[in-house]
Amino acid sequence: MASGITDAIFSALVSQRPEFKNAMKVWTDVLEPALAARERERRAIIAKARQRTMWTGLAIGAIALVILVFTNGAAALFTLFGAVAVTAIASAAAWVPLFRVKSETKQLVVGAAAESFGFKYETLHPDVSGVSDWKSAGEWIKAQASQTQAASQLFGGKDDSPPPTPAFEVLKEARLLPGYDNRKFEDLIEGDRAETHFSLVECKLTEEQGSGKNRRTVTTFQGLLFHIEYPQRFLGRTLIARQGWWKGFFGDKTLQKVDLVAKELEDNFTIYSNDQVEARALLTPDRMERLIALERHFKGGKLRGIFEGDHLTLALEADDQFEAGSVWKPLVDPDRYVSALTEIGLVCDVIDGFLTREWVKDKL
Repeated sequence: MASGITDAIFSALVSQRPEFKNAMKVWTDVLEPALAARERERRAIIAKARQRTMWTGLAIGAIALVILVFTNGAAALFTLFGAVAVTAIASAAAWVPLFRVKSETKQLVVGAAAESFGFKYETLHPDVSGVSDWKSAGEWIKAQASQTQAASQLFGGKDDSPPPTPAFEVLKEARLLPGYDNRKFEDLIEGDRAETHFSLVECKLTEEQGSGKNRRTVTTFQGLLFHIEYPQRFLGRTLIARQGWWKGFFGDKTLQKVDLVAKELEDNFTIYSNDQVEARALLTPDRMERLIALERHFKGGKLRGIFEGDHLTLALEADDQFEAGSVWKPLVDPDRYVSALTEIGLVCDVIDGFLTREWVKDKL
């Protein structure tokens, strides 16, 4: 990207937040040269993997052709489909190094963005260094201390490792997450903001449905989980959800519906609490607008959450986030960094909106 365009991008960014003041320097001194090195590696990996896939396809295609000749074309469709499937499986391990480049790029770019705010970031991806074929893939699996934790993330399977943030168990207990058979976490961001600790992680829940030939894996939830600690405990318990998301009651008979002052917000959200005064003081129009802005930016929906004890915990359904751009495109692109900075900045807006207002100062 031309230098003038890059300068303009970061000049506009710096004026938005004090945390962005060193964004240009981080890009030019750290990220740009590091991404340039990974770009060369990315291209080499793709070229090698494509070549291996091509030769594998030719070899298996030749075998399939011989089978078709000797069988006079019987079951031709099945043979061709099998050839494609075997080629894909046989060459799949050659593409694993590209997964590593993608993971390292995310760690580099999103990690640098998080560091601008004083936060820590982890992809939570397994380390697949050295995996380039099925032999090395097999050795990698055997070397794992727990296949259900590391290998399941790459090759699928059940992951029973502890959740990386309290948000998961809180939302699960409050019935704010659907049922699932398998779960997966990635993109953990945590740190301190507005004199309190928070954590954010991406979560995917899947469920096996049907049986036999009709058995399929269905995604029941994919999105972001937020857990924000409060300086002191809330007096009551307040649950919030997008209007229409809840099919029934919250499951707690002590909770009563809360009527908001702004009708537009009441039309968009369902709120129950056992402390009506606290709920109304907490869920002011400007704070609710920040939650809506969070949904809008991440192109998500079905926002829900709970205010209880010493925490605010939210779930937001959304597609993959904090991806730092596609691994199929050139890596040296400042938009990758700018996007990560913007996404983390929006999370800060939500935290600031609930923790730096007079309601908190007076009440806590």
